[in-house]
Amino acid sequence: MVELIVPRPICSVIKCDDVNNIDLKSALKELEREHDVHEILPGIYAYKYDFNRISPSLINDYSFCPRLLWIQQRLGLKLLTERLLVALVRGRILHQRYERAVTVYDNVIAEYRVEIGNLVGVIDVVVRRGREYVPVELKTGAAGRDAHRRQLQAYIQLLGASRGYLVYRDRVEIVREERSALALLAEIERVVRMESPPDVTCRGCAFISVCRQLSGTRLSPAPRRTLGPSGERPSM
Repeated sequence: MVELIVPRPICSVIKCDDVNNIDLKSALKELEREHDVHEILPGIYAYKYDFNRISPSLINDYSFCPRLLWIQQRLGLKLLTERLLVALVRGRILHQRYERAVTVYDNVIAEYRVEIGNLVGVIDVVVRRGREYVPVELKTGAAGRDAHRRQLQAYIQLLGASRGYLVYRDRVEIVREERSALALLAEIERVVRMESPPDVTCRGCAFISVCRQLSGTRLSPAPRRTLGPSGERPSM
């Protein structure tokens, strides 16, 4: 029986460099294998997403902007800029490669689903150590480390573990349990159930056009504009 003791950094286990060649055009093609993707505003893409069940993965959205999370929940759409869309697809490919690589170990489970009441989540990797299930989250995106840590702490509490691992491309961090971790999910649920969007101090992000034009409305996805060979829009 071969067991995984401590997870290793992503790029020490699998090939990583080639995903940097994925541009917007190829990322869209890859994402459309699973979703019906539309460009709803210039540079803003969307696909249907179920926000009705609260997941630790929403911590990243909440940390970025509670108002944008509220809008996405009301529209039932996941919103992405061009940069975020490409990063999402690159990250998914690395996730799939890493998960395939570590499931050769007898004590590893990939894509481990956990449900408690209205809470649901899919943990990237779980390592079984005796009777303890230790969550491992793979992180390749732009979300901040604090959001990563709080998401993992929610999974740690849901599994009743004492610790978990954040696995990045070039390093691994141990995260200890935090007994108040699920309180943040209760706050996220309160926000998405609000009748009107929460007040925020706007930082002028790439989604400002969404907040100005789409808050409280239902979207009719706009037709896709033709992309040039490099994945950029052709000059008009």
